[in-house]
Amino acid sequence: MIKYELIEGVGKITLNRAEKYHSFVREMAFQLQDVLDKCKEDNNVRAILITAEGKAFCAGQDLGEGTDPNGVKVTQPIIERI
Repeated sequence: MIKYELIEGVGKITLNRAEKYHSFVREMAFQLQDVLDKCKEDNNVRAILITAEGKAFCAGQDLGEGTDPNGVKVTQPIIERI
């Protein structure tokens, strides 16, 4: 769901969930945080570009996941990473 590449000092992070307009689910949030942590530790990264595949950038939180009575709560990814 998250692609990453380093191009001439720029860490390029690409959201790759175009069918849902890149709305975030728990797994995607964790992947993004992992890539950002990797960029923070890499002295070759001078800037970060966040972009997305397709016609939309990001629709926000995927409320389908957050409102599913059997799924994770909308706040769960945030609580798990604190």
